[in-house]
Amino acid sequence: MEIRTMPLSRGWGLFRRGWNSFTKDWVTWVLSFVIFFVISIVLNLVPLIGGLVMAVITPALVAGFMKIAHDLEAGETVGVGHLFQPIQDHERRVPLLLLGLVALLASVVLAVVLALFVGGAAHMGGAAGGMGEPMVFPLAGIGFFGLIVLLLLYLVIFAVLAFSIPLVYFRGLEIAEAIPASVRGTLLNIGPLVIFSLIYFVLAFLAMIPLALGFLVLGPVVLAALYGAYVEIFGGEVGVLEAEEV
Repeated sequence: MEIRTMPLSRGWGLFRRGWNSFTKDWVTWVLSFVIFFVISIVLNLVPLIGGLVMAVITPALVAGFMKIAHDLEAGETVGVGHLFQPIQDHERRVPLLLLGLVALLASVVLAVVLALFVGGAAHMGGAAGGMGEPMVFPLAGIGFFGLIVLLLLYLVIFAVLAFSIPLVYFRGLEIAEAIPASVRGTLLNIGPLVIFSLIYFVLAFLAMIPLALGFLVLGPVVLAALYGAYVEIFGGEVGVLEAEEV
């Protein structure tokens, strides 16, 4: 499989591509994102199992967003039903759900590592100072090493999932093929993808200001941009269009 490299300028250019996709049918994008958000809220209200179900189905829903981006770039008509097409696809459904299990495991590992760093830092703060100081020392205790570890874990999760989802859905790859390819694609394009991530963090902060309503735009733009990154790195061939649905 050919894996291309993007110039550093694509770190910002991907947002332009995502924005162009968003403006082609912003109504479908916003409605689909609202539906995704509502599903997330409802499932997370269910004790224990709700959050697990949401984690498992999220890659399939992300593939649905990418299907919207694909069809818009192809000049086709889209609708909110696109969001659920990957779940209805009997060939891609199982591997996408398995990717959800991978994402769930990665989230658990990240949460455990974060708890270890924060807990250890809090203990250091409590041992080093008197009243009031433990609230300051956790941040100092985490330190640069802890931040680097957390950033590396985020990078690993991104590398594993970001392109394995479209590779499974559009190319029909098995997980054992998709995940290594996604990791290679990320590492070969680490520069523009880091720039892309930094820009996203800034925009996400701004999107939080008006009651987080900015994510109704930023969310779809980022998802469309990730689809654009997939096309630019791995090519635009798709096999999902011929897949049967049930």
